[in-house]
Amino acid sequence: MNAVIFDFDGTIINTNELIKEGLNSFAEKYRGYKLVTEEHRMLVGRTLEDQMAYINPHKWQLMSNHFKIWYAHNHNAKTCAFPGMIRLIKELYEQGVRLAIVSNNSTASLDMGLKHLGIETYFEYVITRDDVDETKPSPEGIKKVMELMNLQNHELIYIGDTAGDIYAAKNAEIANAIVGWSSIGADAIMRLQPDYVLRSASHLHDIIREKKCEVA
Repeated sequence: MNAVIFDFDGTIINTNELIKEGLNSFAEKYRGYKLVTEEHRMLVGRTLEDQMAYINPHKWQLMSNHFKIWYAHNHNAKTCAFPGMIRLIKELYEQGVRLAIVSNNSTASLDMGLKHLGIETYFEYVITRDDVDETKPSPEGIKKVMELMNLQNHELIYIGDTAGDIYAAKNAEIANAIVGWSSIGADAIMRLQPDYVLRSASHLHDIIREKKCEVA
């Protein structure tokens, strides 16, 4: 194992509260009341357009455009990296582990987040919803990275925070891990039956060592 593909939002960067606040604000404005907890969990990992269409199927396009403006205005003040993730990325990079990102977010939003965290130079490839025909849980993005990086299935692991992430990795037939800080909750995590659950950012080092020993 010599490569790691990450999801971004909810995995590397904590945008959970930002997105929750935004969805509640738009739900209140365009349907008259906020989302409940289960609705937030159900919308985690979906594209912006899907989220807006769920709130109001008749005005989703207008809402999506307005949400992008709201998101950009509030992003830097209300987001930060999850504990240990920036250090983990830098350590993996220094150890020669190849890194990439596959996200259902837009290129513009992802670039904003990478620059905010100062980690935009560590990833060989960044694949967003703008680069694929089908977003996760389709394995298209992961397979595209595998082709670009000339990777075999046993050489990489995908790290994410949603059901779509785990299903995408399983559909691509590669190892997968869900972060223990996922907002979907412990019961949902267990139902997904991921290969691994990250207890902390540094736990990934142990998983990579374990996988390398298996191959050896």
